[in-house]
Amino acid sequence: MGAEGRYLMMETSQVATCTGQTKPYKALNAAYRGYKDGTVEFFGNQVEALTGHSKDDFNSKRLRWTDVIYAADRESVKQSFVLALKGDKTYMREYRVQHRDGSLIWFQEWGQIICDDAGHVESVLGVLLEITERKRMEEIQLRIDRLTGKYLLFMLASEQFAIGIIKVREIIGLTPITPIPGAPDYLRGVINLRGKVIPVVNLRLKLGMEDCPPTDRTCIVLVECRDSQGTRDIGLIVDSVSEVLFVQGQDIDESPDIITRFNGDYITGMAKVAGGIKMVLDVDRLNLGTDLAELDESA
Repeated sequence: MGAEGRYLMMETSQVATCTGQTKPYKALNAAYRGYKDGTVEFFGNQVEALTGHSKDDFNSKRLRWTDVIYAADRESVKQSFVLALKGDKTYMREYRVQHRDGSLIWFQEWGQIICDDAGHVESVLGVLLEITERKRMEEIQLRIDRLTGKYLLFMLASEQFAIGIIKVREIIGLTPITPIPGAPDYLRGVINLRGKVIPVVNLRLKLGMEDCPPTDRTCIVLVECRDSQGTRDIGLIVDSVSEVLFVQGQDIDESPDIITRFNGDYITGMAKVAGGIKMVLDVDRLNLGTDLAELDESA
């Protein structure tokens, strides 16, 4: 059976069952013939349910398929075609399309490039599978995987926070800090730790909380911080540390509005664990790069 027959057979069923994840999902599909100028001819009317644009919009050439491909994905779409042309003339690619209502729809496209006897491209036969829900589930799973792990719990005022243990270098007692003239209030200064100069941040002030005198439990948590200037170690002054806890990613919810009182831009989410709710701090969101760069220049 030729390529056209294969794709027309796929098109006869408007709903395709797709696998490759924990639970099968169903996705609309649309078969087409495409041309070098970016225009397409769809064999059925399914494309309107998928994109909001009618079959006639495309078949009359008023609208090209390349016009609705999301701008950020166009280069990768082009490159997949180039690679297929150098190989067996078939490809599978995934990309986003701008729906008529402005939303983005994910597609998986299977294509067969048809060439003449001289090797020149005549057309492409293909089928488009809508996989937006699959992509959404993949993103959720990636987020869960990224957040799952061990966290160091620490206190600020009466609130308990958590930092991913992978970011923590060590914990030291409060040590004399050399102030830096002109530095922001939250940047208390620097310490010399085994010959390495490390900036120290008062985390209470950075999060917009009221400062308080140190106690015998006050300590400095040394963490790796990534910002626009690169990666460096910084010290975070916290009221106390308590324990290391394993947290499942699905137990960390999106940050609710209530955390805005603690400068919520720095919070990844709220971890629900047996001991209560902990606010998960993302040290990479502290945006220390500019202030630290200015200190480097003045040093």
